[in-house]
Amino acid sequence: MRRKAAIFIAVPALLAAVALAVTANGASPPAEITIHATSQLEHAHAVDNPPAGRSAGDGLVFTERLLDDHGRVIGHDAASCTALFGKRSLCTGTYFLHAGQVMVQLRQPGLGGTLTYTQVITGGTRRYTRATGSVTVDQQPAGDHFTFHIHLPG
Repeated sequence: MRRKAAIFIAVPALLAAVALAVTANGASPPAEITIHATSQLEHAHAVDNPPAGRSAGDGLVFTERLLDDHGRVIGHDAASCTALFGKRSLCTGTYFLHAGQVMVQLRQPGLGGTLTYTQVITGGTRRYTRATGSVTVDQQPAGDHFTFHIHLPG
């Protein structure tokens, strides 16, 4: 009987010690971060590779300011896009935020006009190390609206 009592005491104590060790090692629950921003174009440079006019292989490089709902600068972005066939482009970009960088990739459906599309987060730095998630872009003629859905592992 004493042996059973010792097991009933030892097992919960062991589980509590393991839980404490995991907490002490810095494990934490995954974090979800949502950021809203609008963009303001800073610089843009288009490269028209032969043949003349829009064609596969043309390039676009640009930078933008990122603003919060009150018009304050919360970061910048930089991206480069290569035209595919039709209106689509293959793009990579980096958002430079105060807490670190967020990198994205996407197949952009087109430039100009009003569109909504999603960018995939491929990683990040500092606060956003090992980030995944997405950035939804509501493309508007006066400036894009971004909603970052950043997932950080625990």
